[in-house]
Order: sequence, then structure tokens, then C-alpha cells
Amino acid sequence: MPMHIKAEKGEVADRVVAVEDRETAEALSFFLENSKLVNRNRDLYVYTGMYKGSGVSIATHGIGAPSATLVFDELSQLGVKLIIRLGTAKSLSKRITKGDVVVSSGASYIPGGTIGEYVTESFFVLSAVPDLLVSKKLLEKLTSSKLRAFVGPTFSNDLYYSKYYENNAGALADKNFLCADMECASLFVLSYIRGFRSACALIVTEDMEEKRGEGMSDEDLKKLITRVAPAVLDALVES
Repeated sequence: MPMHIKAEKGEVADRVVAVEDRETAEALSFFLENSKLVNRNRDLYVYTGMYKGSGVSIATHGIGAPSATLVFDELSQLGVKLIIRLGTAKSLSKRITKGDVVVSSGASYIPGGTIGEYVTESFFVLSAVPDLLVSKKLLEKLTSSKLRAFVGPTFSNDLYYSKYYENNAGALADKNFLCADMECASLFVLSYIRGFRSACALIVTEDMEEKRGEGMSDEDLKKLITRVAPAVLDALVES
């Protein structure tokens, strides 16, 4: 049994949707049949149930790469084969606005940090890319759900309250990044190290020009999550 997700093998399904907080995990659990809470330790809530005949778990990964990578690693220890992160992001492109959903085709990151701890002996930077077939299925499901969905490169960093985006917004936009989050790169890198598949669907909650805290309201985000969740779950069980 892992140190933080206090569940036995078999209590967590081999397909997982990973989300940022326990409230979102609880909301997604209502889409499952016979949903059961299998972990609440460290507030990392994990629910397991059935979705359209397939076993599915919803797992909370917290905020930032250190917390998220811990969860992804322990899910892998429990036999998970596919993780789709459903999270939030800030736009880095004028064509991407609040309410859009971005499927990351790859996440750039600043070397070091949590990812660097996994590759301390390496002289190269690991590619942070998702499973392409899962990402394709995810985009198809989002588009067919009448959501404004995009696919393209994203940027992951560790510091939420920083001047980085204000000082480098133009440079990041010039590189054609669609949005920024804190966890995609760590998920993608770890999926290759540990041998599971991964993908990310990011709900954009802040426009490019908005400062932290000026974005989408909590209520509007909750409503949008309930629209996005079925598409993510469909992609999960069909991949």
C-alpha cells in the first residue's frame, strides 16, 4: 500500500481522471455507478466506480508538481495504466479565452524542480508529451460535446503567484503556447518513466491579460466542469 493513497490494488481502477481538488473529485464521482470513496488520507480523495461498463477512478492530485507527481506515482504503484488530468489553466494566446478547453500536445517546462529530481543523473531534458491516441480521442469527444476545444503546446511552471507571466507574456505568446498550468509536464514525464499512458484537458479560467484572481468564478467553473466531464470520461473508457 502506498504511503499517501491508502488503498489496496484492486480498489483503484486502471483508468483514472485526476483533478485538482476534492470538491471536483466528488462532483465527478456522481457520473459513476456504484461510486465508492476508497481514500481520504491527506485530503487526496479517490473514488472508484463504473462508467459505461468500465471501471474508473477519480483521484485528487492537489496543486503543483510536487503534490501531483506524488499522486501519479502512487497511482502507478497501484497498477493504473491511464491517467487523464482534467484541470485548469491560464491563457497564453489571444485566441484562447475563458471557457475554452485545451488538449495539451506537449508541455514545456523550466529544467529542474520536481521533474529534475527524477532525472538527476541525466544530461538531457525529457520530452513531456502525452499519449497521442488518447489525446486525439479526447479532442474528438470535447468537440462533439459542442465545447470550444483546441489542441497545441502548453507551458508548465511551479510558481503560481509570480511576475513570470507578466514579465514574459509576450515571449510565451510568441512561442505559440496556448495556455499555462502547473502539472501537465510532470504527468507526461512521469508517464514515460513509469510506463502508463497520459493526457490532459485544461479548462481555461483566466484570459491572457487577466491577473491572478480575476478569472472565471468558482460557480461558472463548476458548471463548465459538469459539461466537460462526460467527454473526458468517454475518452478515458474508449482509449
